[in-house]
Amino acid sequence: MAGQHAKLPAMIISDPAILARLMGLMCEAIALRGAGQPEAALAALDQALALDEQFLPAQMQRADLFEQEGRWEDAVAAYEACLDIAPDFDDARSAHRLALASLAEHCRSQLDDAAPGSLQQADIARTLAQTLLKLDQAEQALAAIDLALAQAPAQLAHQALRADILLRLNRHEEALDCYPALEPGDAGAAALQAFNRGDILWRMGQVEAAQASFERASQLQADFAQARVGRAHLLLMQGDFRQGWAEHESRFQIAELARRSIQADSPCWRPGDEVQGKHVLLWAEQGQGDTLQFARYIAVVVQQAAQVTLCAPAALLPLLAQSFPTIDCVTTAVQAGPHDLHASLMSLPWLLDLPDPAQGPQPPYLRIDASRVQAWHEQLDGLLPERRPRIGIAWAGRQYATIHHSRDLPLAELAPLLDLPADFVSLQKEIPASDLASHADLGHRLHAVALDDWADTAALVGALDLIISVDTAVVHLAGALDVPTLLPLRLEGEWRWGLQASRSDWYRSVQLFRQTVRGQWAPVVQALVAACRARFTQM
Repeated sequence: MAGQHAKLPAMIISDPAILARLMGLMCEAIALRGAGQPEAALAALDQALALDEQFLPAQMQRADLFEQEGRWEDAVAAYEACLDIAPDFDDARSAHRLALASLAEHCRSQLDDAAPGSLQQADIARTLAQTLLKLDQAEQALAAIDLALAQAPAQLAHQALRADILLRLNRHEEALDCYPALEPGDAGAAALQAFNRGDILWRMGQVEAAQASFERASQLQADFAQARVGRAHLLLMQGDFRQGWAEHESRFQIAELARRSIQADSPCWRPGDEVQGKHVLLWAEQGQGDTLQFARYIAVVVQQAAQVTLCAPAALLPLLAQSFPTIDCVTTAVQAGPHDLHASLMSLPWLLDLPDPAQGPQPPYLRIDASRVQAWHEQLDGLLPERRPRIGIAWAGRQYATIHHSRDLPLAELAPLLDLPADFVSLQKEIPASDLASHADLGHRLHAVALDDWADTAALVGALDLIISVDTAVVHLAGALDVPTLLPLRLEGEWRWGLQASRSDWYRSVQLFRQTVRGQWAPVVQALVAACRARFTQM
């Protein structure tokens, strides 16, 4: 994928000097690359990213360079870094998938050359299994990890990957068996085993057993942050918000999240800190859905602080800026300038002492541009001349890095819903590879429209009669706008959706439709059909 990318999302660089330096380093990297000096070109790009790690053109050029050099693992990781910045960037998504395919082919070639039965063969097979799982080729991934385990059966990392593959295949009981009891004495390994078992038990809908496993992991290793966060999620799921949010702060002790935390000179906002008269920098910590969910608390901070700046992904900023017009919006902490305190949006229920969602601002807390809503009404009227119920639909989440397959609803399962006398507007940014054949058959029932950013998507959502979305950012957008929404939910759900049968603590307009048997969506789809018929009596 070496070359130029014409569809780069707009980057917001408020400091002209930084922008000039970034562009200079980009040009330097291009020149060095053309001169056959790839390592020097990488060094120039690394300097650019040290100035602004969110500068997507530099990230994309870096990924291109790795790909040109045949460094496929590095290329995959670099494209995933691009998608962390701009999840909806089509060029990065397609390049990521091609890099994965090239990495898989490279691994197969290496396996042919590796000595049979060697540890080298095991390492290559494990990399191949990881890659195939990302490509959603779970059966082939299982064969690859079994080859790795045949050479290195005691490798916990190999066992954990095998468990992940079995979970993708909905073989949870076998996944649990990947973690046999360990000999006493290795507390760290035993804690990891207990945590992994807890995660699988949660996915099996066994909340109490999962919580016991997380607590066992914490007992074995007191500083095991992942276990504490797992326990926090289950506390939040069960409605123990005060204790859950306090425990949830342990997430910043997880190395991966710590690396992704904002790099700010100001101190972190702690409970009890006075923010009156201060400039507070709020930042979006994890996914786009999390940002939309916790944006509700921005208004409370605005009431208390003298100035608020929000650091969030570029695609969300048009929507957030129009929803909170008194704040400044940036994509990096550098652009925020001097400030007194910083805090993650996800920490605000704890910091503001508003642990119960009912205590915080209620939907609608995001604003839609009325003129854009009207423009969508006019566009839909032209596209759909017969006035039938207009239903927006999203059936899968992101399709890169960690894919939450059990959240996704296979498109083929939605055939009974799509047979209703309604017009379905696709809110799906990317068609999962596993749905391509079904999309060829059912796609004529899904009206595709071009969406610019989340402000545009919000306006479209406001122009529709109903939203049906799996557990992805779309459902948070619709809930935040207080638009009627149906949420088909996997058996184990997620901490934010609680344990109530059909009600959400976070969004009063969202109705939950839970699986009763793991992996079985047909009864859920039947319930969705019935709910649509009840809402639109002419069906």
